[in-house]
Amino acid sequence: MRRLSSAVLDAVRRVVWAVLRPPRRLRFTRDGKVFIGITFGVGFAAVNTGNNLLYLVLGLMLSLVILSGVLSEIALQGLEFRRRLPRRAYAGAPALVEIEVYNRKKYAPSYSIEVEDRLENRRTDKRCYFLKVAAGARQTAAYRRVAPVRGPETYLALRVATRFPFGLFEKWREIDMREVQLVYPSPLRTGAERTPVVVFGEQVTREERGYGEVDGVRELADGDPVRDIHWAKTAAMGKLVARERRREGARAVRIEVANRVAESAAEDGSLRRVALLRVEEEIRRAAGAALDALKRGASVQLVAQVAPFEGTGLLQARPSSGAADRVLAFLAKLPPEPLLPDDGETAGRQRVKPA
Repeated sequence: MRRLSSAVLDAVRRVVWAVLRPPRRLRFTRDGKVFIGITFGVGFAAVNTGNNLLYLVLGLMLSLVILSGVLSEIALQGLEFRRRLPRRAYAGAPALVEIEVYNRKKYAPSYSIEVEDRLENRRTDKRCYFLKVAAGARQTAAYRRVAPVRGPETYLALRVATRFPFGLFEKWREIDMREVQLVYPSPLRTGAERTPVVVFGEQVTREERGYGEVDGVRELADGDPVRDIHWAKTAAMGKLVARERRREGARAVRIEVANRVAESAAEDGSLRRVALLRVEEEIRRAAGAALDALKRGASVQLVAQVAPFEGTGLLQARPSSGAADRVLAFLAKLPPEPLLPDDGETAGRQRVKPA
């Protein structure tokens, strides 16, 4: 009930803000404040002295302010944006987010366009800059995004700003563009010590690839026989697709994920932080073990001590083209919700490269 009421309040707040907020927002830069101060000084001197030359200079300075407002408005008009999120994003690892801009104006180009992403409960210091977008042209830029923790990340809007033409003030507007990116846990490969509980089931008799039963489809790889091409899927998808067949000697692997936080640790803040960090490490180890098993051609069964809020705590995946994504998505949604790391921890985790 409490979650429902908070969701309703958030929705009402977004609607009210969308109605009341101005279409454009403006703030003076440091140079603009100096220029406006000088303009007021010249105007005060012109009124006191009645000097025609000072009135002429004042008019010139005011015309620059008006011209700056008109040209910046033209630069922001007629622009369409599209965000392309990475296919896979891992916690603590950099990924590229692409921003595409299309100038719908027929004659006027747009200059000095700066685009920044707005995320829910997250911050990003990276921006995309477009020096010039010609009329009727498309341009694409990208920035590096490092997701701090696993789980869903919500992209809310794009902040589009410009200081064109004189840099006296910055004018911007926000474009609602809501998207959700599921951030996977970064797989952690370890030795025999401190690995998740892995139980190897009975060996499953399978035939060599190219002759056994079809498990699914995947993209054609170098060295695959021509007889494995699935021509119907190839024609539908527009790229070469091969049949994924079972292998001989594969095993069924069961991995138990220890994602339960002890009740004693839940009451103490410092103990809870240590327990949550331990859970995150276990989830990363489980991800590494599951991906290694899939590469060996084994079926994987993931069993979580605590099930997600919606769904069960059990996942079974057989080696196929989408098995890795299913496993990583299951682990990314497991409770408890991870803690946002400090700046030092974030800098250390950026060096983690998922295999």
